[in-house]
Amino acid sequence: MHGDCGVHNFIFNDGELFGVIDPIPVIGDPIYDLIYAFCSSPDDLTKETIDSAVSQLMIKKEKNIPFLYEEVIIGLYLRLGTCIKHHPHDFEEYLKAWYYWKDLIMNVEL
Repeated sequence: MHGDCGVHNFIFNDGELFGVIDPIPVIGDPIYDLIYAFCSSPDDLTKETIDSAVSQLMIKKEKNIPFLYEEVIIGLYLRLGTCIKHHPHDFEEYLKAWYYWKDLIMNVEL
């Protein structure tokens, strides 16, 4: 895994992803890189965004949706802590996303 797939490490050229820089290699499920990238910005933290990303990356079908959404909220929880220290101006947006995902998880059929 890349280990630091924050949006700040994505390089774009003419609107196309050109590269990803600054890896911190770690061992783990590749879904964590996706979730870290997804949670590294308070922009568009919606179910539709994560579902689209997962479908485009063709992540293994055995990953069930409730599990995926629970992983997203764990990523958001970790990001809230980091946000307070490094990006306090984004905290309110992350907190909105936290409540959005918490409500979503509470209403997903297991």
